[in-house]
Amino acid sequence: MMKKWIYWGMLVTAFPVSAQTKTLSVAEYRQKVLDYSQQIKQSAEQRMAMQEAMRTARTAYFPQLDFSGNVQYRINDYEMDFAGVKIGMASETYNVEAGLVQNVYGGGAVRNRYKAAEIQRDIAQKSEELTVDNIVYAADVSYWSTTAKKDLYLVISQYVDIIRSLEKVVMDRFTDGYISKTDLLQVQSRLKDAELQKSNAYKAYQIALQNLNILMGQSPQNAVEISDSITMLQALPPQAGAEAVWENRPEYGIAGLNVDYQKKQLKLTQSKYLPVLSVGIKETWGTQMLNIDGSTMWNSIAFASVSIPVFHWGARSKDVNMQKAVLRSCEYDLQMTKDQITQEVSNAWTNLTENTKQIRVVEEACKLAEENLDLNTFSYTEGRLPVLDVLSAQVTWIQAYSNLIQTWLQQKVSLADYNKAVSR
Repeated sequence: MMKKWIYWGMLVTAFPVSAQTKTLSVAEYRQKVLDYSQQIKQSAEQRMAMQEAMRTARTAYFPQLDFSGNVQYRINDYEMDFAGVKIGMASETYNVEAGLVQNVYGGGAVRNRYKAAEIQRDIAQKSEELTVDNIVYAADVSYWSTTAKKDLYLVISQYVDIIRSLEKVVMDRFTDGYISKTDLLQVQSRLKDAELQKSNAYKAYQIALQNLNILMGQSPQNAVEISDSITMLQALPPQAGAEAVWENRPEYGIAGLNVDYQKKQLKLTQSKYLPVLSVGIKETWGTQMLNIDGSTMWNSIAFASVSIPVFHWGARSKDVNMQKAVLRSCEYDLQMTKDQITQEVSNAWTNLTENTKQIRVVEEACKLAEENLDLNTFSYTEGRLPVLDVLSAQVTWIQAYSNLIQTWLQQKVSLADYNKAVSR
């Protein structure tokens, strides 16, 4: 099996772990990525911004107090004629005003604006949850992809060693004059091809390690040793129905909240064409408008303001119809989101179960390829088979173990797909 060729020695000798190298399990890596993720931090800030926007909208329920001041200075001298008597006017006028205004009725605009802001806060929270789901999925895929590339490099390294062992046998037989140089050239050519594969596999593994480090906020050259094997068994989750998953998925929550938000927008549009009533008081202190002697006075005013839209050339119906169309679009999007989640859950479960079943099939193929390689190599050393049969068996061996690693990777990714689909 694969363990015979790889895990009994190569995992220890191929990548020696120094005292400075940190071992990292998939759970530890996932947590490091979550702690570092700038996307999650950005989503959290957006949620906090919507939280403050909701609090701002809530202030419209309360009276609004404002202060203002005004100062004027007349440069030219000015006199007024009162029944033939000329009276000089002061050059400066000033006043300070405090106003308290309470909205009494605005067609429901204040309440609907606050509820809309509250829904936006909830949407931001669901978006943050969605970001976390995506980051967890990206971390799992990155970890298992790196693990697969590491194991593939180890398999190809063993493949190179196998061909080198064959080359030594062929070289001895060629030196003794038992075979022609053709066999030796074929083996040496296959060895160079295998060494090139090994170099490419090592390059892919190093790039994957660099990406692994970057995703958790570390230097690309940070020394890290992956501790979990691609063949590590993980408990399979129970099958979940799509209906039970809808409420767990942030996308479904966002689509539903978008419908609620658009309903508030419709009411806000309708409120623009309803009467608006507000009341308030003003207190003013300062000089009189005609400042003769510079004296000041207090002036108290109580007021009520009402605005009634009457005729806007059909703007109300047009605005309302537009908002209703947007609302229907959001409702269609909600249904499409449900269909998409149903598809993702069912497809992810099928991929997970079938990929898990394929592992046993590929493991059996590896046993056969290993036995075939042993028999063909022995028969060649005994002179009963040509070298091409041994080279063919070696190719079958590397293909079998490459397929095994790829199948395990597909199983790990399909498990991550399913966990993301059910938002576990």
